Amino acid sequence: MLLKFVIQDFYEDREFKNVTPQTMETYKLILNEMLRFFNENEVLIVEDVSPSHVKQYIIHCKDKGNKPTTTNTKLHRTRAFFNNMVECEVIKKSPATKVPKAKEDIRIDVFTDYHIKQLLHYYRRINRKKPFVAYRDHTNIIVLIGTGIRLSELTTLKWTDLDIGNQTLSLFGKNRKRESIPVTEKVIHELSSYHLYCEQVFGREYLSDYIFTNRYN
Repeated sequence: MLLKFVIQDFYEDREFKNVTPQTMETYKLILNEMLRFFNENEVLIVEDVSPSHVKQYIIHCKDKGNKPTTTNTKLHRTRAFFNNMVECEVIKKSPATKVPKAKEDIRIDVFTDYHIKQLLHYYRRINRKKPFVAYRDHTNIIVLIGTGIRLSELTTLKWTDLDIGNQTLSLFGKNRKRESIPVTEKVIHELSSYHLYCEQVFGREYLSDYIFTNRYN
C-alpha cells in the first residue's frame, strides 16, 4: 500500500482513539517529514520500508541539527505508526523496532530557594500596579511548587476540583485519568484566600469555573 494513504489512515485511527490535538499535530509534523524523506529516496510503498530506511531517516534528522531528545521523539512516533500497521495487518513486522534511540544528555536547570523567593517577592512588589495579575501569578507559583502538577493541569483546574475539607485536588493526569492528590495546608490557605479575592473582584455570581483566568475572568 502507498505510504501516503496508510499514513492518512493512521491519522484517522488516532482521531478515533481521541488523542489530544497537540499529540495529533506532532504525529502529522513527524510523519509528513518522514514521508517526504522516503519519497525523495524512492520508497513509496509501506511494505518496502526496511530498518535501514528508518535509520537513514533518523540520521537525516540528526544531520538537520535535531537534538537527541527531538530525534527520539520522532523515532517514538515512527514506531507507533509502524506498530499500528502491524496491528492492522498491513505489514508483518515493524521496521522501526530495532532502530536504537539516541543517547540523551539530560541536564535540568532548576530554581534554587533563592530564585523562588525572588520570584514571589517580584509579584508582591508589583501588587499595587497590577493587583489581580500579581495575586494570580503568585498563587500559580505556590500551587506549582506545592503540588508538582504540570502546567496543563494547572491551567485547567476548576474550583470544583478543590476539596478544602479533605485537602485534595482532583485533576486529569498524564494518562487522562482523574486523580486525587493531597495538598498542603499552605496551598489550601493560598487558594482559599485567592478564591475570596476573585469573588470580590468579579462578583460571586460571575466567578469563572476555572481557578486561573485572565484579568477579564
